[in-house]
Amino acid sequence: MGKKSAAEAEKTRKSIVSTARRLFAELGFAGATTSHIAKTAGLTEGAFFHHFKDKKALFAEVVKNLQREFAYEVVMRGREGADALEGFMIGARASIELSQKPEYLRLVLIEAPTVLGGSNWREIDAITSLSVIEPALSAIAKREDIEIRQIRPMALLTLGLLNETAFALVRSDGTITVDDVIDVLEISINDWLKRVQSKSKAK
Repeated sequence: MGKKSAAEAEKTRKSIVSTARRLFAELGFAGATTSHIAKTAGLTEGAFFHHFKDKKALFAEVVKNLQREFAYEVVMRGREGADALEGFMIGARASIELSQKPEYLRLVLIEAPTVLGGSNWREIDAITSLSVIEPALSAIAKREDIEIRQIRPMALLTLGLLNETAFALVRSDGTITVDDVIDVLEISINDWLKRVQSKSKAK
């Protein structure tokens, strides 16, 4: 395949993903058929299957793109902080806010766990989210030698708290507020930081 053909194939693939994202958000996974997606993208259904083996694979690609955009926006928001910790908290609050946007809410939080399966959805979520959370925690700790085993538990706690908060908000759970969640997260991080610093001094 020549460079031009490869570029054209990539352009077509992106067009399919963009079209599918819009239709999935509008009609849901079940409502957006492969024939409808292909026709709307200006392709035959055969051409569609040249790029994606099935609708589920396409949906997974849409979810991955949404997760990457989500993570990027959280990082950008976090840069508003005066220091690493403040930036982390701003990013955490932003992640809760962004999780309630209609497109993300429907495709990533509501449909993805069912369509992709809980384990596959969590794997996609973890890969994307931990790649943002763990470097941020390392920056908060201000230690270049910090081991991943010291960071990962706090990263998982953060990810779990933010995810469950997003789901609780979807359920309209009136027993929690975003402010309370952020307060709990900040207390947890400060406690974690003290433990990390204590272990560093003990060496």
